[in-house]
Amino acid sequence: MKDQAIGRGLVMLGLYILLRGSDSTLLKALQRAAASTEADGGPVMISFCNVFFVSSLVCGLIMVALHSSSMGAELPTLSPSDRRLLALQSFTGFFLGPMAFFLALDRLTVLQQTLLFSLGVPVGAIAAVVLLKETLPRTFSLSCVLILAGLLVASQHPTDFTAGMMVDPRGVGWALIGVTAFGLSGAINRRVSQRGLGAGFTVGINSLGASIAFGLIALIAFGPGHVFHLRSWWLLGVVGGYAVLVTLGSQWSLMEAYSHFDTVTITLWAPLATVVAIAEAYVFLGESPGTPGVIGASLIVAAAMLNQLGSRSIRRT
Repeated sequence: MKDQAIGRGLVMLGLYILLRGSDSTLLKALQRAAASTEADGGPVMISFCNVFFVSSLVCGLIMVALHSSSMGAELPTLSPSDRRLLALQSFTGFFLGPMAFFLALDRLTVLQQTLLFSLGVPVGAIAAVVLLKETLPRTFSLSCVLILAGLLVASQHPTDFTAGMMVDPRGVGWALIGVTAFGLSGAINRRVSQRGLGAGFTVGINSLGASIAFGLIALIAFGPGHVFHLRSWWLLGVVGGYAVLVTLGSQWSLMEAYSHFDTVTITLWAPLATVVAIAEAYVFLGESPGTPGVIGASLIVAAAMLNQLGSRSIRRT
């Protein structure tokens, strides 16, 4: 029975890594489909607004439904500081971070975006030090050096980072905003978990709040027709498929993995999602990383794992 439980845990962990690594590739495919429609003179049918409106709405409704009983008991105990934390968590991790992720990917290749978002490792660690007074891992400096080295090596790939396809500064800007937002969100998540708030609030309500924001932006920026495009079965199918497969699928598989392994084990292997993202971009989108890209990604994955090992040693002391 124990071997079966471990086997199921490994399957769930592998599924989580696969789904998280597929995020960028699926979004890039949606963006390319939207660009093709617009090039043919059609309307703007896919944007970060309707993609994250649907995915946040689906995730939020399901999580609230699953945790409605515990939410009823938790609601009277929420203090004003708890509400502020939840609002900040929703803004950084469920609204600003995903929006920046999408807009960065719209102007960068999957390889560029994936490697730039590796800066979330040092940013998240620094946010934890500043906001939570945690101690930096002993391996922090070495991890930063490996990440910077990985970015530098990958930048030597001519078809992605230099003359063959110049890096769009706006894409880099959005990537840095996203990295900062997710870094702050990670620290806030730890603070929220310390207060014992359940997933109904931390995921469900936050997702619903973000979906309202995305819906309002869609109405203001693109008009009601942008939302009405979701009546199209194929558009609702691909956007809904993204919501179910990536958003809900990754949440579910992660929770299942946590029921079999500790946090350190999961965070240690989670950086393999970078490998999945680059491999899928090559297979499905034709984005060749080249030798420099592979070496750069390997250095970054090593840096992320080293950082987790350093964090583990701190928790043991």
